[in-house]
Amino acid sequence: PHARQPRPGARPGAAALGDLPTTVKAVGGRIVSLRGHLGRFSASVRVAVDKAEDAGIFSGNADRHFDLVLDLCREPLLRQSVPPHGYYAPGDDPAALAQALDSLPQLTGDFHKPKYVDYRPQLCAHGAMGVAGCRRCLDVCATRAIRSSGEKIEVDAFLCQGCASCTLACPSGALGFQHPAPGTLQELLDECLEKRGEIAPGPILVVHDAAARHVLPFTEAPGALFLEVNPLPAFSDLLWLKALAAGVGGLVLVLAPTTPPQSRQLIEFKVEELRSMLAGLGLDPKGLQIAAPLDVPMAIEQTVRLPAMTASATAPAVDGKRESLLALIDALGAGRQTDGRTNAPRALAMGATFGTVLVDTGKCSLCLACTHLCPTGALGGQLDPAPLLSFTESLCIQCDLCRAGCPEQAIALQPRFLPDPIARNAARELANDQLEACSSCGTPFIGRRKLAVSLALMQEHAQDLPGGIDALRMCPNCRQREAMAT
Repeated sequence: PHARQPRPGARPGAAALGDLPTTVKAVGGRIVSLRGHLGRFSASVRVAVDKAEDAGIFSGNADRHFDLVLDLCREPLLRQSVPPHGYYAPGDDPAALAQALDSLPQLTGDFHKPKYVDYRPQLCAHGAMGVAGCRRCLDVCATRAIRSSGEKIEVDAFLCQGCASCTLACPSGALGFQHPAPGTLQELLDECLEKRGEIAPGPILVVHDAAARHVLPFTEAPGALFLEVNPLPAFSDLLWLKALAAGVGGLVLVLAPTTPPQSRQLIEFKVEELRSMLAGLGLDPKGLQIAAPLDVPMAIEQTVRLPAMTASATAPAVDGKRESLLALIDALGAGRQTDGRTNAPRALAMGATFGTVLVDTGKCSLCLACTHLCPTGALGGQLDPAPLLSFTESLCIQCDLCRAGCPEQAIALQPRFLPDPIARNAARELANDQLEACSSCGTPFIGRRKLAVSLALMQEHAQDLPGGIDALRMCPNCRQREAMAT
């Protein structure tokens, strides 16, 4: 196909219709929305000021969908960082328009689309009982392939292009990357580490993708190992730690210019998170670096080689992403309480996946709603023999469900890393109470705080309560007897 180049700033329109191929049908009307993916796009066209209709009537396909889209609007109809396959929006760039016109006719036949991501909803902390929680995967998806579906998420396999950022962002392991699978990535790492005997001890591992390889100044350097992983986010923070635990002296992650901004920001955030944790272990955070391809030589020089982990501190084999991360962290930190290191918590940035829960005991009624919302069991509680709220920090992924669902707004999150594994794994008390005795029979039946909150809430409606406000001070059995007697 050939099209005359429009004047700078001009909009394609009737003046250009004579240049359209005979296979293209021009239809008047303003497209106001576009959605879908390769082979199944749908659009809406404005037919009146306040009315839009499906544009599928103009499609040559029986299903009224469009296979491909050439978007010539000044502002693209689709704004995600990585648009779907089959969608071209060249804007005012003549070269991009020429490339689109060259590529579109070639997109014929059948296309193999792998399912990149595996989703285990039982591990997901996106929502519970109508309360919204974690949305890290939605925030980092450059293709907008992930959407909220009530208390869980849905991954559109047709929109997903396998950047793996969602699996790096997921704190619980609910999302797992499949191409390449975690086992394959571990094999790649093991094969790379087999070469370390050929170079100096404690080599620097440089991890990059294919896009970065094309602009790297070299792929061999004294004291360094180069490992290509596609896509880069699939080489997760768990593998960063595994590499360090296996004897790598330091790690350099190479971000290509083509890395989507969401993936770039996520990797930078996770690196800063792990740096803070390494510092809490008494290790130099400069053992982990990020670099542009041309800055790799400098990054290798600036990377501080971390001391080798002793064989006695080898991380135990455990199941689960969270458990594996913490086991590796504790193995790296074993026996390194030097240089004035203490077990004081290390502050992390908002959005971190490690932290504690703070409870305002003046507001908390110990209703224990938070314990029912918590997806990992970090929050626990009891009502008998006395109301109690407890917390285990190692289990907390900072999903925000407890804070968002607290009826008294008594909960706050505090991102941090607790270096002491004993303190991190122990359940500690956040709030407690005593049971109030029934005013009629003397049987303890309700926490004092919960009773006080109930009395305050029902004060204005006391006249509507059988027996008045004092009925709340009776246990359910006595209250029922009192009501039947009257």
